[in-house]
Amino acid sequence: MNRHTRWLVPEVIQTSNMDCGPASLKCLLEGFGVRVHYGHLRDACQTDVDGTSINTLERVAVELGLDAVQMVVPKDHLLLNAPGYLPGMVVVRLPNGNTHFVVAWRNHGGIVQLMDPASGRRWPSARRFLDELHVHTFSLSPKDWRNWAGGADFIDPLCERMQRLKVAGPDRATLCRRSLESGEWLTLAFLDAAVRMLTALVSAGALRPGGETNGMLQKLVEEFNADTTGAYTLVPEQYWCVRPCRPAGSAAGESLQMCPEQVEFSGAVILRVRGVRKTDAAKPHTGSLARALQVAPVRPLPQLWNLLREDGLFAPAIIALAMLGAVFGLMTEALLFRGLIDIHSELATGMQRMGGVALLLGFLLTVMVLQFPVAKLQRVLGRHLETRFRKRFLSALPQIPEHFFHSRPTSDTAERSHRIAALRELPVLGGGILFNAFMLLATAAGIIWLVPSAAPLVLLMAVIQVAIPLLFQPVLNDHNMRVQTHTGALARFYMDALLGIVPIRTHGAGESVRREHEALLSEWIRASYTLLRFQLNSQALQLVVNCALAATLVIYCIHSRGADPDLLLLIYWVLALPPLGEDIAVRIREYPRQRTTLLRALEPLQAAEDQSGSDTTDKVAAFNPKRPAHFHFEDVRVNASGRAILDGINLEIGPGEHVAVVGASGAGKSSLAGLLLGWHKPARGRVLLNGAELQGELLARFRLHCAWVDPAIQLWNNSLLDNLHYGNAADAPLYPILEQADLLKLLASLPDGLQSALGESGALVSGGEGQRVRLGRALGREAPCCAILDEPFRGLDRDQRQRLLGRVRHTWQDVTLLCITHDIAETQHFDRVLVVEDGRIVEDGAPAALCKRRGTRYAQLLLAEQNLWQDCWKSSDWRHLRMQGGRVSELSPQAEADPPRTANAPVESVCER
Repeated sequence: MNRHTRWLVPEVIQTSNMDCGPASLKCLLEGFGVRVHYGHLRDACQTDVDGTSINTLERVAVELGLDAVQMVVPKDHLLLNAPGYLPGMVVVRLPNGNTHFVVAWRNHGGIVQLMDPASGRRWPSARRFLDELHVHTFSLSPKDWRNWAGGADFIDPLCERMQRLKVAGPDRATLCRRSLESGEWLTLAFLDAAVRMLTALVSAGALRPGGETNGMLQKLVEEFNADTTGAYTLVPEQYWCVRPCRPAGSAAGESLQMCPEQVEFSGAVILRVRGVRKTDAAKPHTGSLARALQVAPVRPLPQLWNLLREDGLFAPAIIALAMLGAVFGLMTEALLFRGLIDIHSELATGMQRMGGVALLLGFLLTVMVLQFPVAKLQRVLGRHLETRFRKRFLSALPQIPEHFFHSRPTSDTAERSHRIAALRELPVLGGGILFNAFMLLATAAGIIWLVPSAAPLVLLMAVIQVAIPLLFQPVLNDHNMRVQTHTGALARFYMDALLGIVPIRTHGAGESVRREHEALLSEWIRASYTLLRFQLNSQALQLVVNCALAATLVIYCIHSRGADPDLLLLIYWVLALPPLGEDIAVRIREYPRQRTTLLRALEPLQAAEDQSGSDTTDKVAAFNPKRPAHFHFEDVRVNASGRAILDGINLEIGPGEHVAVVGASGAGKSSLAGLLLGWHKPARGRVLLNGAELQGELLARFRLHCAWVDPAIQLWNNSLLDNLHYGNAADAPLYPILEQADLLKLLASLPDGLQSALGESGALVSGGEGQRVRLGRALGREAPCCAILDEPFRGLDRDQRQRLLGRVRHTWQDVTLLCITHDIAETQHFDRVLVVEDGRIVEDGAPAALCKRRGTRYAQLLLAEQNLWQDCWKSSDWRHLRMQGGRVSELSPQAEADPPRTANAPVESVCER
């Protein structure tokens, strides 16, 4: 086992709002010398819009060679020396209530070295770090907790806590031995809670460590041994990390059982890493993990330089030379002022004096004019850089894999595109740093030229100009990130309040909203005040140090050279050092933000390059879209958010076969369709299309010849004609499509016919009309080899569903068809039906055969649907309302005929009427 060798934790900045898990894991891996590619690591961690589960992070870390284990430990044990939980990945809670992964690397005597993927390296105090931790509570048996707590992972930190209270060594050993000998969970839990309570009293100044705490601890243990039922009287409940589970509905003040069946254990969640295992033990089980180790990590600065070089090296060289010229001009300007003072007495006439001043002003104007084209050139380079990024993104967009977008919220993708505009500031930022660095060096050199003996003091002053701001930078970044987090929490609160304004008013929740807003606003003000205080403190410290050094330097120069004519120039250059250092520090502080923006801009391009280099298969050319698709699933498993959504899928769907897929909500039906469309990638096994693995170029060509109907398909804020032609041939005949999809009545009702806009996401048409537009778009697909229908008739009545299903099956009678539906009765006339449950295919066969077999899941679902419909329809507890022509009418159960319930006629739930 190898311990970590790096003293400073590597900085890894997340590129998306939900990437804190992969970024923290990359930090741990690189801290132990394991180089990984961020994009492939993110894919292997199954990051989606909800982030990454710590179970998946633990599995990936182990596969990549780390000796890692997930643990829940008492919060106050985390930073102790024994047994040494750091380094590790811990879960903290943000001000907006969300959880967040960070890497706790080392504890430096009460200062924690932390890597926060949202802001970089941080140095919070131990107390503040512990306050930020997320406390997780779970249930387990008292025996299991006692077995774990009896080991070194619990006893050693407990002894160290007693040692900090200055409890004598023999007493510590006696207390621990007696607690372990009893064999009961309560005895050990009481000792832990009593030590925690005494620690709080010592921190508050109520007790002194040593004899007082030792005696009180002994007294508490004696009283507990005399009467264990008074445990929560002796030590209040808030000091216990483990307590009996409360019965459902019990109040907080009720007494707890001392011999429960289950106990609740609360603590911090940490992925503890002890080092790197032997190299032969690291065996990645997925392609993403293998590629994460093989592909070189992204290096943003070299890629940025390559992009800048596409315009040639002439422009950067001109900028660098112009910077040097500007520095030379400013230094010469100071010398000319100095010379003007010297020759002022020799200029006898007023004309001569005015001419000298005019020449000096002309030189000054020339220097300023020369800086203008340089600044303009920097802006031009920035615009070219942004334009080049956008062109590359648009050209790479078709090659970016779908999971790149599906695993990120829409807001994150929109922000990523918007932030590309910030790249135009990179040349300006780099040029500013270069100019101020040249100016600082030239000014220091000028002072040393005038007073060579003051060189050490001048160099010290020059270094301090940058050192002090950079010294405060981690703290300022930390507090700035807290302000941004609170700002984000406020923005989210305002958005939720605006979206929920109607229910807030309806339920009279205005006072609750006001109190929540007041709490969030108070935290934001407190964080902003703290940030401002640290900013002023850093500026004040730099001002005091600069004044002291400048005064010392000026006094030294006067003492060395006396009342020299160069004294004025010397003072001018000395006073110019602090502003130059501050400008450099301000620009350097901008670098992490710009680097994050650059990484976010490069990530889609890198994903497109990885996709283009993936296996395109040798059988793509043999793919014949005129033949019905033939699918073969070989032991397929699909993971998402750390759990299997499909597992053990072994399935054969023959060419031209019509298959219905049923199951409860969340069973995995839509995931099966998403696997065929490429939304999900198999974590194990393969999906074959006509004998070739469905991936890469073959998947792209298959989609061009696949008809897909789903309620999630986007309707654009364009005309009905454009929506029907979207993705299809523009010259396809429309009347058959309109007739087959029951769109003729909708067309007649629209004010502008086919040119009528459907609104944002189809908001100007009803849900059922929008679904028929989606069906019409699919029917316009030319000669598809496969049709995937996922709840294709949602929002339509029973007669429409039955009629449209018959039409599409007749239209695509020679096409491989997969129909996913919750209406079990509609599947009875299919030749084959699949029943999916918990991500597995539990039944596969003809509907009639499955109905005849006793106890089949399909028969149960069909019977439950029919019984529900019949009970609801005949029950007097339900009112029967009919919507027709925009009017609502009520029907009596006696006047309404029962719906047909034959094998070929699907039934409809009254809840849909």
